[in-house]
Amino acid sequence: MIRWLNKYKVTVAVIAALVCFFMWWNNSRGYNDDAMAGITVNAAIDESSILEGEDASSKLEPSFNKYVDSWNEQGAADTADFRVTLSSTDYLTVSESGTSIQSGLGGQAGQMLALIEEDSWADYAFEVPQDGYYQMGMSYYAMEGKRSSIVRSVQIDGKYPFYQAKKLEFQRMWKEAGEPWFDNQGNEFNPRREETAGWQYREFRDSEGKTYEPFRFYVTKGKHTLRLQAVREPAAIGKIDIYSPKQVQTYAEVASTYGQKGYKKTEGQLIKVQAELSTLKSDPTLKRIEDREPATEPFNKDSIVLNTFGGASWRTGGQWAEWEATVPESGLYEIGARYGQWFLNGMPTQRTVTIDGKLPFKEMNEISFPYKPEFQISKFGGDSESKEPYLYYLEKGKHTIRMEVQVGALGRMLETITDTTRKMSLLGREVIQVTGTNPDPNGDWRLEQNIASLVPRLQLMAKSFDDAIKGLYALGVDEGSSEVSTLYEARDVILSLSKDTASIPGRMRQFNDLQASLGTWVNGLSKQSLLLDYLIIKSPDTAWPAPAAGWIARTGTMLYDFTSSFTKNYGGIGNVYEDEKVLDVWVARGRDWVDIIKQMIDEDFTTETGIKVNINVIPAQQMQVLLLASTAGVAPDVALGVEGEIPIDYAVRNGLINLEEFDDYDDVAARFRPGALIPYKYDGGSYALPENQNFNMLFYRKDIMQQLGITEDQIPDTWQEVMDLIPILQQNGMDFFYPHAPNNPAQAINEFAPFLFQQNSEFYRENGKYSNLDAPEAMQAFKLWTGLFTNFKISKQADFYNRFRSGEMPIGVADYSTYVLLSTAAPELTGWWGMKPMPGIQQKDGQINRSTGGIAQTGMIFKDTDMKEESWEFLKWWTSADTQERFGSELEALLGVEARWNTANIEALTRMPWQSSDIDAILEQWEWFKEREVVIGGYYTTRHIANIWNQIVLNGKIPREAVEEGVKEIDKELRKKREEFGLNDETTEQAASKGGDSP
Repeated sequence: MIRWLNKYKVTVAVIAALVCFFMWWNNSRGYNDDAMAGITVNAAIDESSILEGEDASSKLEPSFNKYVDSWNEQGAADTADFRVTLSSTDYLTVSESGTSIQSGLGGQAGQMLALIEEDSWADYAFEVPQDGYYQMGMSYYAMEGKRSSIVRSVQIDGKYPFYQAKKLEFQRMWKEAGEPWFDNQGNEFNPRREETAGWQYREFRDSEGKTYEPFRFYVTKGKHTLRLQAVREPAAIGKIDIYSPKQVQTYAEVASTYGQKGYKKTEGQLIKVQAELSTLKSDPTLKRIEDREPATEPFNKDSIVLNTFGGASWRTGGQWAEWEATVPESGLYEIGARYGQWFLNGMPTQRTVTIDGKLPFKEMNEISFPYKPEFQISKFGGDSESKEPYLYYLEKGKHTIRMEVQVGALGRMLETITDTTRKMSLLGREVIQVTGTNPDPNGDWRLEQNIASLVPRLQLMAKSFDDAIKGLYALGVDEGSSEVSTLYEARDVILSLSKDTASIPGRMRQFNDLQASLGTWVNGLSKQSLLLDYLIIKSPDTAWPAPAAGWIARTGTMLYDFTSSFTKNYGGIGNVYEDEKVLDVWVARGRDWVDIIKQMIDEDFTTETGIKVNINVIPAQQMQVLLLASTAGVAPDVALGVEGEIPIDYAVRNGLINLEEFDDYDDVAARFRPGALIPYKYDGGSYALPENQNFNMLFYRKDIMQQLGITEDQIPDTWQEVMDLIPILQQNGMDFFYPHAPNNPAQAINEFAPFLFQQNSEFYRENGKYSNLDAPEAMQAFKLWTGLFTNFKISKQADFYNRFRSGEMPIGVADYSTYVLLSTAAPELTGWWGMKPMPGIQQKDGQINRSTGGIAQTGMIFKDTDMKEESWEFLKWWTSADTQERFGSELEALLGVEARWNTANIEALTRMPWQSSDIDAILEQWEWFKEREVVIGGYYTTRHIANIWNQIVLNGKIPREAVEEGVKEIDKELRKKREEFGLNDETTEQAASKGGDSP
C-alpha cells in the first residue's frame, strides 16, 4: 500500500486538492457570490421578442400574479364591508344539457343545482357597489363520479380573468374504511380509503397552492355575470359568495388581546396526536407510512408498522389532512409536530395550518418545515432561536387541526423562472431565424446586429436567475444545496453567452437543454413533501419531545435489521400460506403495486373462490429470474407483469400452458383488442393475456395552431399532412416531435412499427422464418420514418413536455404519460391543448390506417403447475373489467394520477377517470391497436432497426442499402435460432423439449 502511495503520490495529491477546492467552492457560493458584479443591467430596455406577437403563449390568459400586478399599477385596492350570497338555483341561464336540480343532498333542505356533465354551466347575475377587489367561494356537494377531485372554471362577463380561473379544484373527502389489517406475518397494511359524502365550503383559490390567499377578482361597480362551468366530475352547488377580501390579523395583533380576554397559559399538558390517525383527507393517496427510526411512535422492530403519515405522496398544492385533538382545559397552548423533511435537498417545505376551520392568524398561512436528513420537532412560530412558539387559545374539548400543502412562498419565484424560460425559448427561435436549424458554428452571424437588445436581454435573464438564487437563500435554503445548482448553471451559462455572443450558434443545444432542466426544476420545487409522526399540543411549561432517538438506539435497530435480513422473506407479500394447495403467483412490479394486488386477492378472489394465493415480488427488469426458476423446476403457477416479448421464450420450450385449451378462452380474449393478442401467439396457440398497454397519441397546442391559421379540422390526420405542416412550424422557429430514444435502442422497433403497419406490412413472413423488412411496403415505411429526421430535420431528441409547454414544439406524437403530465402539471395550458389519434396513411378506400402499438406487460401460466384450473380462474379474475377497474382506482388513490393504470381491458378503460373528449380520442385510436409479432430470434430485429435508423439518419447511408444489410443479419440470426430449436425439420413439441439458449 505504501509503495503504491509513493508511486502515485502526485496524482493522489492533485485529486485531493481538487476535491477540497470543489467542496470549498460549492460551500462558499451564496449571498457573497459576485458573478453579477460589474454588470450593469438595463431594466428599462424593451425585453420583448420580435416573435412576441407570434408567440401564442402571449395570447394566453395572464397568471393571477400578473393580473393583480396589472390592476395594482392602475390603483386597484381591496373593497370593504360587502358580501352577497347567490343561491345555486337563482341562475340566469344554464346549459341545455348536463345539469339537474337536486333536493335534500346531505341533509340540506331545499333545492340546489348540480353540474353533472363536462362542459355544463350556469350563469349568475350579481352587482357590486364599487370598483375593486372581491373574493369568492362556494359550498358544494361532491356527487358519485370517478373518484377524482371536482374541477370548475369561472368566467366574469364572459372572460377568464387569469388562467388559474380555468381550473378551480374542489376536493372530495376521504376517510379510512375501518381499521388497518395485518397479514399472518404481523405486518400492518393500510385500510382501504373510502369517500365520505358531505357539504364543504371552499374559496376560489389556486389549485396548485402557489398563492397563500383566495384569488382576488377585480370587478367594476355595477351589474355583472358570473359563469360556473364543469370541467371534471359532478357536484351540486349550495351557495356562491362574493365578498370583500378577508383581512386576517397577524399573530402580534391576536396575541395582544389575550390579556384583555383573560386567557391564561395552561400548565403541565402534553398531548400527542398520532399523524397516522388522520380523520379526513382530501386525497386517497394520503396514507399511513412505515418508518424505522426507533423514536417514531409506535415502533416494532420485528414487523412493519404504519406509524407515520404523508411522505412523498403528500406534496401537491391544496392536498390537506385533518386530525382531531381533545384538550382537557381551556387556555393557551403551544402547537408543533415531529416531522421528517428530507425530500427537498436543503429547502424548506410549507403547510397552511387551520384550527376548527379557521386561520388563527396570518402567519399560519406559511408554517415552514426546514430540511434535515433526520426527524425534527417543529415549534409552530418558534423555529428560530430568537422567536418563541406561537400561543393558541383552545377551549376545553375537541378540536380539528388541518394542514394543507402550500407553495406560496415559492409561487412568484417559480412563475418568474417559468417566464424567463419562455423568454429563452423565444430568443432561441430568433437565433434560429438568423442562423437556420443547422448553423455553421464558425460562421459570422452578427447576432448582436440581427437580434434587437440581445446582450441586455441575456443580462436580464441572468439577473432573474441570480435574484431567484438570493430569494431561495432568504427563505432558508442551505447554501450549496443541489436544488440551487440548476439556477447557478442557468445564470452562468446565460452570462457567458452575453459576453461571447458569437458562441451562441455553437451552443444552442446547451441553451435548449438548459430550458428543459429549468422546466424539470420548477416541477420538482412545486412538490412539497412532508412526513409526520405526530402533532404536539402542549403547555408552555412542558418540554418539547426529543426529535430523534439516541445513537445507541439507532445503532441497535440498524444492527437488528441487518442480522434479521438474512432470514426475513422480503419476496412474500401479505398472507403467506404453508398449505400444500396454494397458488403461487410471482409479480414483476413494485411493492406498492403488489400490496394492492395481494389485498384484492385476499378480499375478493380468495373469499369468492376459496383458492389461497401466495404472492412474491420479483424485480421488474430481471425476467431471467423466471427462466432460472423454470429451468430449476421451481417456477410459479402464474406470473404477472411479464414483459410482452417474454411469453414466446417459454412457449417455444413448452414451458407455458396454451390458454386456448380452456373452453372459455374466446370469451376472455374478447375483453381485449384483437391486435393486443398477436405477440402471445405461437404455433397455433395463445400463451399469455395482456394486462396493460401503451400507445401513442397526437398532442397539439390549440392556441398556437390558431395562431398559425390551422383550424381544429385541419390538425393533421395523415403523415402527408404532417409533412405539409412541418415547414410552416420551422419557418416560425418551431418544430414537430416524434419520439426517438437514442439511449434505449429497444424502443426503436416501437417507434418504427406504426409506419410499417400503416403500410399494411409486417415484420416477418412465412411465420417468422424470414424478415419482411426488405419488402417494398417496409422500405416505404423506413423512408417515411427516417425522412422526418433527414429531409424535414425534426429534432432527434427533445424533452417534448417542456418544449410543448414553451411552444417550441406545439404538436407531436407521444404516449399517455404526456397526457398525465399536461393534465396535472401544466395549469397554464388548461383548455389550450388537445389530443387526437396519431397520424396515419390514407388507404385506397379513403380510410386512414392509424395502426400503432407498444408491447406492454402480461400474465401467463406455467406448464408445470398442478393447479391448472385454479391458475386460469385467477388469470380470468385478474383481467376482468371489475378487477382491473378497482386495481386502477386503488393504484391512482395510492400514488396519484401519475400512476394511472393503462389497462388492456376495453371496458375497464372506459371506467377510468378520463375526460369524455379524451377517452373518445383514445378509443378511436384503440380501434387501430396492433401489436407486433414476436418470433424466435426477434431480438435481432429490435437491434438492427435501431442500427438502420443510425445508419440512415446519422451516417447518411442510402435507406435501401442500410435495410438490406440489416435484413441479411436478421435472417442469419432467425435461421440460426430456428435450427437451434429444431423448428425447420422437427415438430415444435420435439424442438421445445430440447431447450437451448434464450431466443
